[in-house]
Amino acid sequence: MPIDLVASRSTNVRVRDRVGLDLPFSRGIMASAILATGLPTDDAYRIASDIQRQLDSSGVTEIGADEIATLAAETIDRIAGPSFGHRYRAWREAKRIGRPLVVVLSGAPGVGKSTVATRLAVRLGISRIVTTDAIREVLRTVIPASVLPELHASTYELDVPPSYAGFERQASVVAAATRAVAARLATERRSVLLEGVHLLPGYITRTLAGHSANPVVVERLLVLDDAGVHRAQLKYRAGNEPGRGGDRTLDHLATIRHIQEHLVGHATRRAVPVFDLAHPAELTHQVVDAVVAELVEMPAEPA
Repeated sequence: MPIDLVASRSTNVRVRDRVGLDLPFSRGIMASAILATGLPTDDAYRIASDIQRQLDSSGVTEIGADEIATLAAETIDRIAGPSFGHRYRAWREAKRIGRPLVVVLSGAPGVGKSTVATRLAVRLGISRIVTTDAIREVLRTVIPASVLPELHASTYELDVPPSYAGFERQASVVAAATRAVAARLATERRSVLLEGVHLLPGYITRTLAGHSANPVVVERLLVLDDAGVHRAQLKYRAGNEPGRGGDRTLDHLATIRHIQEHLVGHATRRAVPVFDLAHPAELTHQVVDAVVAELVEMPAEPA
């Protein structure tokens, strides 16, 4: 069992939720909840350990979920600072509202979307990640190349600039199928993280508008502004993830950079924020703050 799901063995304190269920306090689960503030994992576990020490020294054997959330927020204030405590409180309030969350990470091949998506999903407590590469593979089994040849080509092997027509056709089909998956999950009130090159910035927000579940959609276009960093990322993939075709993508770096420019154009027109993955630390902050701003009236962050 993952360590984050294992209850701490060193405390007898039980946490009672709003429906009356109670479970042993888990330092791992508490640390996972704190990750949504954007704090590093080591800091989240250090704060969770401090909370556990406070519970043990208090002599209590049972505590309500709201009480432990208050204790967590105060401990975050003290150890990490009021801005992180503020984000923890706001994120908890946003989660209470219950609207499904759809996080959309688009970007050109090789910028690091998959790695960031996995880490972000853990921080936000999202258990479903849908990649457009997986959706495309499914579509290839039901749509023959004679009907839609673009679907059966790699994105960077299409005739991209100057018209981007082949890329746009491939993206439109794959994104439509991805949107259908997201819509079904939203109907079931389940949050999801979508990632892939086929998610043209603004498309998911636009097509889910008016959905009966009123999902909160947060989109970011992930880029690597520095071509040298992009090349290094693809070299790393070629050496460490041979199954993902790193050598082939390196051969098409110029085309991939054109695709990135094209996606930036979409993002600009649709007012979707662009995020440079050369500096990934702030991505969790941005996504959490965007969700909170949509769900609750967020007071000014403490100085």
